[in-house]
Amino acid sequence: MSMSDCEPAPPGEAPAQRLPTDHPDVWIERPDILHVTMRGTVDVAEAMPLLAAQFAAGAEWPHAIVLCDVSGLEHLTMAARRAFAETRDIGPRRAIVVIGANPMLRTLADLLFRAVRALRPAHPSPTRFVRDLAEARAAVPELRRMLGAPR
Repeated sequence: MSMSDCEPAPPGEAPAQRLPTDHPDVWIERPDILHVTMRGTVDVAEAMPLLAAQFAAGAEWPHAIVLCDVSGLEHLTMAARRAFAETRDIGPRRAIVVIGANPMLRTLADLLFRAVRALRPAHPSPTRFVRDLAEARAAVPELRRMLGAPR
């Protein structure tokens, strides 16, 4: 991926540096953003490499903001949902911005995030649902503050 693939930075922020990972659907934007794209049906076999790429990318970070584009996601299996839920207390503190969720997926994700927060209240993951990347980027400063980020 080239720098020309990057979205323009919001006013007051440095230009984004888009870096690839070991997974084609996960990329990094320094200093603390992980972009993830889910398409079609995601089962546990597809979820595990997505998760591994996220953990590898953010291994040294004190926090991460995951921008997860699900606009092309048709189905997330129960086993994949469980795999994502079980990672809430692994890796850096995370905030999650879900981009483009249809109403059914949004309801399922909201229930999943509520259950995770109830089971693991010591490791909260603020979550936002937005329509597009511009809305996701607008949520980043607030999420950084919630995670105790220095900037």
